[in-house]
Amino acid sequence: MVWIKEDESYAELPNVIKCMSINPEVMNAVIEMGHKIGFGASTLSREQEEIIATVVSAINECEY
Repeated sequence: MVWIKEDESYAELPNVIKCMSINPEVMNAVIEMGHKIGFGASTLSREQEEIIATVVSAINECEY
């Protein structure tokens, strides 16, 4: 039984982000870090980076 009323605007967020949303500063820092690490730090286009991220996630059977 859930004892905390869930905000409907978070319905589409992955559970890992929902857990961090208890502390918005942490959530924002992790999201920002992920974008800096994952995208823009190479000579690849954003499209190429997204394709690589998708393939790696599929190989790792990542549900997110």
